[in-house]
Amino acid sequence: MKNNQEGFSLIVALIILSILATLGVTMMSSGITSQKNASAKEQDAVVFHAAESANGSYKSSYQYGTEHLFNTAEDAYWDELTVPRTGYTRCVDDKGALVPCAPNPRIESDGLVKAKVEAFYHSCETSALKCLGNSWDNNGLGCHTFQLVGEGHLDISQNDVADTGEARTHVEEWVSVVRSCNKSL
Repeated sequence: MKNNQEGFSLIVALIILSILATLGVTMMSSGITSQKNASAKEQDAVVFHAAESANGSYKSSYQYGTEHLFNTAEDAYWDELTVPRTGYTRCVDDKGALVPCAPNPRIESDGLVKAKVEAFYHSCETSALKCLGNSWDNNGLGCHTFQLVGEGHLDISQNDVADTGEARTHVEEWVSVVRSCNKSL
């Protein structure tokens, strides 16, 4: 009789060990999945902030000069662009400045994150704020609306191409600029 009881104890011990092993594998699998999800969310956050930085660089460039605004109005006036519409495009360098996109600058030291903004000019939405006769005259800047499409790209392969598995996003933003039509003000 003792012999049967020892065999039964062995079977119970093996069942308990297999249950513990299954729980351990499940917990490790869950941990790996959580880590992958956290990594993907972090990459999404990085490219979102890169796209926001591109839009922010365009908006802040207005504070230091109107070159980009004038270029957008001249080169990317929405009503005059043929389909597909291509706007005034600039990339952001590691100093936050808008620069030409060739070669593609990176916005941080390890060279993985790229940011660019494509801007379109949409004239003035409110006719009461237009400068004498139109919203764009040589005496100054009146009322103007710009559509900004910021793009962030985590270029892991560093080949300037959006490969499968690399995070990328676009952030669209509308900006209205209202200034006096008199340059002296």
